[in-house]
Amino acid sequence: MNSPRFVPILIGIACVIIAVFVFEAGVAVGFHKAEYAAHWEENYDRNFGPSMMYGMPGGGVPNPHGANGRIIDITLPTFVISGGNGPERVVNTSDDTVVRNGNQTLAPNDLTVGEYVVVLGTPSDDGNVEASLIRILPPPPAAASSTQNQ
Repeated sequence: MNSPRFVPILIGIACVIIAVFVFEAGVAVGFHKAEYAAHWEENYDRNFGPSMMYGMPGGGVPNPHGANGRIIDITLPTFVISGGNGPERVVNTSDDTVVRNGNQTLAPNDLTVGEYVVVLGTPSDDGNVEASLIRILPPPPAAASSTQNQ
């Protein structure tokens, strides 16, 4: 312990241990995201009909913990969101799901087709999002002007 090399060696070992923990955390997050993407792709045909291409649309991995876009179909306890360039997403609601519109707290049955929402939740084994919070948003400026012109 009195050796001048002891402290640097101890610091080096501590740095290696910290690096291993950081690496393992990255692996765990990556595995979780890849597992969700695999379940999502396995259930794509069931959720959205037959796919015309191999692999996931857009070539990207969907965000497993949420979705955003316009509601295009509601069959509670699920609804479907179409979000910009991304694929459609199926969202599951429950009695614990909180729906907010500004300062108002609503129920999932108050959602309507055409509303823009942001959904936060957890991934399910079937590739859907289990919603814990749904925030209703005003339509984006491009969508608002196109609906006014019709």
